[in-house]
Amino acid sequence: MSRILIVEDERVLAKNLRDKMKGAGHEASIAYNGEEALAACGKMMPEVVVLDVRLPDTDGISLLPRLRLESPSTSFIVVTAHGNERVAVDAMKAGACEYLAKPVDLDELLLVVNRSIDQQQIRENLSFLRGREEESSGLEKIVGESAASRNLKETIRRLARAEVLGLPNPPTVLITGETGTGKDLTARAIHYHGPRQKKPFIHVNCTALPSTLFESELFGHARGAFTSASQAKRGLFEVAHGGTLFLDEIGQLALDMQSKLLQALEERVIRPVGSTESRPIDVHVIAATNRDLDKAVSADEFRRDLYHRLRVLQIAISPLRERADDIPVIAAHFVKVHCQRFGVAAKSLGDDAVAAMRRHDWRGNIRELKHVIESAVLQTDGVVVRASDLKLDASEATGNVRVNLPDGRTINIDFDRGEPKLDEIELTILQAAYEHTNRNLSQAARALGITREALRYRLNKFSDAVQTGA
Repeated sequence: MSRILIVEDERVLAKNLRDKMKGAGHEASIAYNGEEALAACGKMMPEVVVLDVRLPDTDGISLLPRLRLESPSTSFIVVTAHGNERVAVDAMKAGACEYLAKPVDLDELLLVVNRSIDQQQIRENLSFLRGREEESSGLEKIVGESAASRNLKETIRRLARAEVLGLPNPPTVLITGETGTGKDLTARAIHYHGPRQKKPFIHVNCTALPSTLFESELFGHARGAFTSASQAKRGLFEVAHGGTLFLDEIGQLALDMQSKLLQALEERVIRPVGSTESRPIDVHVIAATNRDLDKAVSADEFRRDLYHRLRVLQIAISPLRERADDIPVIAAHFVKVHCQRFGVAAKSLGDDAVAAMRRHDWRGNIRELKHVIESAVLQTDGVVVRASDLKLDASEATGNVRVNLPDGRTINIDFDRGEPKLDEIELTILQAAYEHTNRNLSQAARALGITREALRYRLNKFSDAVQTGA
């Protein structure tokens, strides 16, 4: 049931309109002049006002803005016996959503009222969802006080303040980092603190987007463009108009799709599938990947021109293991969040739990930490979370040694278990390079940074395990 206010000085008509609304299950009231309408509107906060243009003490067009101040979310339907195009235009400019001429068809009016209510509910739902998304996407959600975290937040603030992001052709942003480091949260923070914050934020997971649907999803399609295209569809570039299009895991995009994306970014236009007309786009594109795009470019698996087009502005997020000072802070944050979420007594982290978390490698980064804390909160009986409650991988035993590689990555080796042996490591790497290059000896040697002869020698050492065919 919705609240309807009828502002009409013709008493018989007003009563008929009220009875029609009540018969349809709505709560309906009548105001016979402007002053009564203002008082009633502020008191009952109606979903819909049916407003006559000519009233004893004022005209409806002048009254409408004052009514909107009393009830900003109300929809207004203007009716008049002296209608013309000028009155209709003035009504719409004043904020009316519909315009009807007298004599009013009661069934038509009820249809318009119900449609207005449905549209208002959609607006309110969208407003609620947008508000909730903004609350969960702010800079304050990026938890951490390490130098790396402070630098990340300052970079986001700097970008968000840049008016250039609001231009029709803004610079693209590329966010890199391992899985679970917070690339999505960083993209959302840039959007919701920037000049496009009131416009849509559209998240596209490139790994879940088949090549066959790429153009249709991003650029849209015309009716009849393919067998299942029974109606036209707007692409996500258009849905995100004025806002941000976040292309997550861009490194997994197929080469043919990379070419089409590059063309759209360069020309700032798209052409829906099956259409002959190009459409301009006004979106800020943010891309993210956990893949090393430099290596992907060298391996001809990612277009060099698209790579440089995406990385106009680049943000590299450090893995959690390189931000040890953030681990206790983030963990404490998740303890509080999950205690509130599950309605359990507040808990804290014991010193042994903090020490265990600092030793852990966190290959899944913040996402892994979040799930570990969630499990601990649910399974800990007391008010203090201990190391045993975390159930961290036993790989963090004292025999586990972290080896830092020259390119900044790390591997873990457990020498206490007596494995792996050096020959086993070498064999694994040789096999991987050899198979990756389709058993091409020269290409495999280049990938490993050694000569063809040196590779042949090493492969011969393992001739029983590897058949080179050379």
